[in-house]
Amino acid sequence: MSENLRQYVKTLYGFDHVMKLLPERALKRQTPCADWKGTDLIGHAFGGVKAVQVAATSGNMPKTWPKVGDNPYVAWSKLRDQALEALDQPNALHSMANTFFGPMQVDDFLPYMGGDLLIHTWDLARTGKVDERLDPGLCKQALAAWKTMPESMLRSHNVFGPSVKPAQGTDAQSKLLNFVGRTI
Repeated sequence: MSENLRQYVKTLYGFDHVMKLLPERALKRQTPCADWKGTDLIGHAFGGVKAVQVAATSGNMPKTWPKVGDNPYVAWSKLRDQALEALDQPNALHSMANTFFGPMQVDDFLPYMGGDLLIHTWDLARTGKVDERLDPGLCKQALAAWKTMPESMLRSHNVFGPSVKPAQGTDAQSKLLNFVGRTI
């Protein structure tokens, strides 16, 4: 198993943990993401996981996004398992895909999509007022991945907000969240 896949799987199960804890009332709450309620955030996260699944199976990006539906955890667990199955196929990680960031191997796409899901795991946990601690190693990997992207892409409309200067001695989670514009 590649290190990128190992980290992506950990991120999937971190999101899974928050989805299990999420109270239903959080679906209608405002999230840390401007203009998104809980269901909008979950729908976005689902879309990112679907993008990984489709990249691994067809080399493209999805034409439609998955629905959150009446039971978000059931929809999530089905999507999570489909993505894991797609990534478990022979040569899936080494196949080329036309991603949001241009052509790249699926394995190289995982840190970016895992990083996005990790950030939204925190957003969802904060929205649901549940455990919002993130794995420090995943935070470091996500920050390293995002720092390879041009600032003009990262700070464009509907991507990340302006970075927030982290306090000295800030932990890996806070550094990542500050980098993408979250205030803690």
